[in-house]
Amino acid sequence: MKPRTLTLLSVDDVVRSGACVDGVRNWRAVHFPGVTVVAVGDALRSADEDAATHIRRAAGLAGYGYGDGYGYGDGDGDGDGYGYGDGDGNGDGNGDGDGNGDGNGDGDGDGYG
Repeated sequence: MKPRTLTLLSVDDVVRSGACVDGVRNWRAVHFPGVTVVAVGDALRSADEDAATHIRRAAGLAGYGYGDGYGYGDGDGDGDGYGYGDGDGNGDGNGDGDGNGDGNGDGDGDGYG
């Protein structure tokens, strides 16, 4: 159901949209004294931004809403991977060493000379 859009507004319309009673009455007394209803366009031309927000909301030109949406998405992906690994280890070790040493205290040593 589509919300209604008003072309004329009363104090009650603006108050029902969330504005305070005294503020609306004072604004009307300054801008439209003695008038019962005001055309939305005339009210907007006379309004500052705060008042215009209340006027637009009361007229059905702005406000709160609820929305629901549904979406569907499909994605397809393909990937290939290939890997090969081979390891072989073989080792020979050969070594020799020469050493000399002397020391005081406790010691342990092997030497070749």
